[in-house]
Amino acid sequence: MTSKKIKTSLFAFLFVILNSAGITFQSCNFLDIDPYVADLFTLDTVFAKKEYTQKYLNNVYSYLVDYGSPSAWTDNAQPWVLISDEGVAGYKRNRHNYNYFCNNEMKAEDLDHFDYWNYFYEGIRKANTFIQRVNECQEVSALQRSEWIGQATFVKAMIYFELMLAYGPVPIVPDTPVDFDTPIDQMMVERNTWDECSDYVSALLEEAIKLLPTQVRDNSEIGQAVKNSALAVLSRLTLYTASPLYNGENSEISDFINNQGVPYLNPEKDIKKWAIAAANAKRLVDIKPNDLYTVPKMENTPTFPVTAAEQGDFPDGVGGIDPYHSYIDMFNGECVLASSNREILFSRQSTGINGMNKYAAPGVLNAWNVFFVPQSLVDAYYMADGRTINNASEAYPYEEGYTNTDLVFSGEKNSNGFTLLSGTHKWYANREMRFYATIAFNNSYFPSTSTPPDKVDQQDGKVAKYFSDSKSGRDYALNRPQGEAEEYPMTGYLCRKFLHYEDSWISGGRQKTKYCPAYRMAEVYLNYVEAMNELDQAYTINDITVTRNTSEMKRCFNLIRYRAGLPGITDADVANVERMRELIARERQIEFAWEGRRYHDLRRTKKAIIYENAPVMGCDVSATEAEKDKFYNIIQVKERDWIYKVFTRRQTFFPIPKSEVDKNPNLDQMPGF
Repeated sequence: MTSKKIKTSLFAFLFVILNSAGITFQSCNFLDIDPYVADLFTLDTVFAKKEYTQKYLNNVYSYLVDYGSPSAWTDNAQPWVLISDEGVAGYKRNRHNYNYFCNNEMKAEDLDHFDYWNYFYEGIRKANTFIQRVNECQEVSALQRSEWIGQATFVKAMIYFELMLAYGPVPIVPDTPVDFDTPIDQMMVERNTWDECSDYVSALLEEAIKLLPTQVRDNSEIGQAVKNSALAVLSRLTLYTASPLYNGENSEISDFINNQGVPYLNPEKDIKKWAIAAANAKRLVDIKPNDLYTVPKMENTPTFPVTAAEQGDFPDGVGGIDPYHSYIDMFNGECVLASSNREILFSRQSTGINGMNKYAAPGVLNAWNVFFVPQSLVDAYYMADGRTINNASEAYPYEEGYTNTDLVFSGEKNSNGFTLLSGTHKWYANREMRFYATIAFNNSYFPSTSTPPDKVDQQDGKVAKYFSDSKSGRDYALNRPQGEAEEYPMTGYLCRKFLHYEDSWISGGRQKTKYCPAYRMAEVYLNYVEAMNELDQAYTINDITVTRNTSEMKRCFNLIRYRAGLPGITDADVANVERMRELIARERQIEFAWEGRRYHDLRRTKKAIIYENAPVMGCDVSATEAEKDKFYNIIQVKERDWIYKVFTRRQTFFPIPKSEVDKNPNLDQMPGF
């Protein structure tokens, strides 16, 4: 290369660095050689300067999955919500190809935005490069370089874990970036087993824990990993590794083996794996024994029907807090900074959550209302007194009919409060606070305070109605000049969990800035309970002793319940292993609704075959407002012939892209593809 060309390339590279928020080296394959050679040339410049080194690390972070974005428009979006039983997409087309997967029609040669393979490995290669070369940056202290290595190691571990969640056991590539003169036969990587992957990622996380700081120093560092971030990932990883799919209950894919006949998933149950999961959760629980986000009680916070012993202030009871805001404010942007939320263990610096919201918000806000909630999730929520809808009490009944007055609680109707409007079906009265924070049912009120008064809809105002002749209904979707015919809530339910009372997509409106928690303490408490529930004796793991401690199980579980304003579980509940399995599964379904946990929970516990083969049910959205009783007939949704779910063994993991398997004969494809 001539001197002139070198200078031109260097100038262009520096221009990109100085005018962007991060560095992006494009590469179509993590084993491509030409982009790697280009990277080597420019990296000498990058790691000479603090500013450029920091930008390179920021770019490494950019490969992390955005759990606030189930709409597949970006490489780091996640589809888990819409391909599990907790969400449904009205579309069936490229990019929005969720229903190809749900309908068991996905092809390894045509994955479109289900193809994360090379993107994630590119992120791993960049993390490896950073770890290998960061010590060249002498403009910062050795301590700073050590913390940066911890951050890159954390991101690398998270990316590997995301690969495992999508593809199952994956190849562990060399920690040292592949040299450009490496023989091709040495780059034909094979899958490792799940346990090998789990052990490797666990070791990365333990290394990160040693190097990361205990907390961020100021708000500019929000989104950077700390020790508790790595512990949170370790808790989730080891819980999954202990679960039935990965721990002895996988005979249906016994042919998923390597060339030596070794199963990729552990075929023999090992209870010690549950002990490891319990011990890792306990590490965080001991540090943060009752760290859930809470908002103080308001003047019109409801009174909750719990026992006298549970009326004390949180964390000992439901008193002193507003459960509605204590839950929804974590997701809708009202809690402005992740740093002020002690529950958050890790959150990306940026999220596509407002982009997703436009898909999930009602048409009355000029949104697309094309991602919707099935009846099964709606019915999972408890009544206000903790009973199920099938066992409702006389005091808090689940009944037919309609409300005749407005009920406003936890704030003001036209701002931060929740309003249950007069004329709302009584199915939606008397429910727990997380229900109101999450489910946008028919006749839901949206303050949308940023909507200019003269732009408020003349027909439905600020009320989301899903009758066929309503602004958020089927007929409007069919006839509006811009939009698509699928853009209406085909089940009669939308998700409001991530919507702020200011949010509006009407001209002149705006959306509140939000963050999206990827890991939070509520999950760790339930991880701890679940792992302890499976133990048959006391185990000591790295000097941490765990056992089936029923009092600690009850305490941790009830933190979640009390924050939601619900009665806690009882001694009789925790004494029964199978009863606790059911309670844990339901609590996770509700507490983490639309956060991306459900898809993996169903697979790891072997319940996907039950819940993802059930028909998608919902209200009869063909009914007009004049025949509103018809709307509340619960029917199988057949608005489009692709609105159904089916689970077979091949949907346990995504297929590796066929192009990768064709290039590398050592890569075993997921059975069924």
